[in-house]
Amino acid sequence: MSKKLLYFIISLVTVAILGSCNKDSDSGVITSSSSTVVVSSFSLSKDEKVLTGLDSVFFSIDLTSAQVFNADSLPYGTDVSRLVPKIGVEGCSVAELHFSRANKPDTVVNYLTNPTDSIDFSIGRVKLHLASANLEAERDYYISVNVHRMKPDSLYWNRTARRNLPTSIGIPGKQKTVVYKDHTVCLTASGTNYCIATADNPGDDNWTTQAVTFPFTPAVETLSATTDALYITDTAGKLYRSTDGAVWTDCNLTLHYIYGGYGNRLLAVEKRGTTYYHVTYPATTATAVPDGCPVEGTSQIATFTNEWSDSQQAYMLGGVTADGKLTGSMWGYDGRVWAKISQQEIPAGKGRTMFSYVTFKTDSTNWRTKAYTTLVALGGQNAAGVNDKTVYISLNMGLNWKKADALMQLPDYIPAMFDSQAIVANSTLTVNKASSHWEELSASPLPRWYRIAASPADGREPITEWECPYVYLFGGRSADGTLYNTVWRGVINRLSFKPLQ
Repeated sequence: MSKKLLYFIISLVTVAILGSCNKDSDSGVITSSSSTVVVSSFSLSKDEKVLTGLDSVFFSIDLTSAQVFNADSLPYGTDVSRLVPKIGVEGCSVAELHFSRANKPDTVVNYLTNPTDSIDFSIGRVKLHLASANLEAERDYYISVNVHRMKPDSLYWNRTARRNLPTSIGIPGKQKTVVYKDHTVCLTASGTNYCIATADNPGDDNWTTQAVTFPFTPAVETLSATTDALYITDTAGKLYRSTDGAVWTDCNLTLHYIYGGYGNRLLAVEKRGTTYYHVTYPATTATAVPDGCPVEGTSQIATFTNEWSDSQQAYMLGGVTADGKLTGSMWGYDGRVWAKISQQEIPAGKGRTMFSYVTFKTDSTNWRTKAYTTLVALGGQNAAGVNDKTVYISLNMGLNWKKADALMQLPDYIPAMFDSQAIVANSTLTVNKASSHWEELSASPLPRWYRIAASPADGREPITEWECPYVYLFGGRSADGTLYNTVWRGVINRLSFKPLQ
């Protein structure tokens, strides 16, 4: 949104001119509809000590409800206790700013005689009292300078919203979570006990759990999904297929490692003697794994279409190469061949967690905020067996990686882990939504002004609900391989805010 002073009047109805303004002697209410008591413009004076580009912040003027506000909040922590406003109040003989101050008497500033006095907007709304030249028309406006109550571009993991893995098993020792036919499927195990939990959305906390009996000993960590089936290998690498998670069919194929699903195909590695081959199931021609390409220990597969190709791409990060070395490279598959994607890599490691998300960057010069499709990588284990909790991001589909800034890093209360799975799922948020299962970010932190309904005169229905993508982090293991019985939920704070209208 441009913050240049193009003062947008939300209501198409400025002020109805009824001809005259009268004081109702019975009620004591002053009625006013004169166009001489209109706020025609509002901005803040330049002050680099407070904020770069402060004079370019855009303010909306709602003449119907007599409110002035910046719909796009100032950055978290901005000091708004001493701001100098510039207000268009032509034709008024009275323009008084009434505001509260902490531990001090309320203050009234005559704007017409002292237009450069600073105003404290930190306590709450500031009242602007206007009167026409003949004093027959009066009106009060309320001005809000809104500041984010939380850091909008931080990746927030709610500590109180942590949950256990969905399972009927008391203390699971293994787990793997995938998305299959738009459902989240979590397989857990303890000894010879196995449970599959399924949910339409992990945020709904409505899981269906089912004990599963395998006719073989499954390698739980190999569970994978394509568009039409679930796959898993036994501990010897023999591949099995299922459409419901209960009945498994032998695929007559032995694999070394499964990367993940690509459409209705399974991408995998087969080992013949000492040579590793890329294969798919249903079978295609096997091709030797290129030098440097990992043959195990990779992140989960991420699939999408990017600007450089019309076909769907599959991406994976990190892992162990054929010579036993760890890598931090990104590899991609376009339906025909595998190729190394990354030029600038992350530190070598196995068991990385990678997912596609969205991040934001605000230009402090023109106050434009731009969204970026972003690959996020976290967790993993290095060659010394030390878990890494550093978060890395790529804004160009894995070509270049960098360490994310402090707002994106994991909090202290989430341990370093490897082999966790990240599932991104939308939840429908409403202005006043409260959840009995997960603590919502949208209710209490939202400033009052976000809940102002659009005037019917502007022809738009007010926004009452919106989709917010949450990240769910399943499981993960400590450095010694112990499973964390946890599901963490994270979100970029900005995504939980009610969209501007």
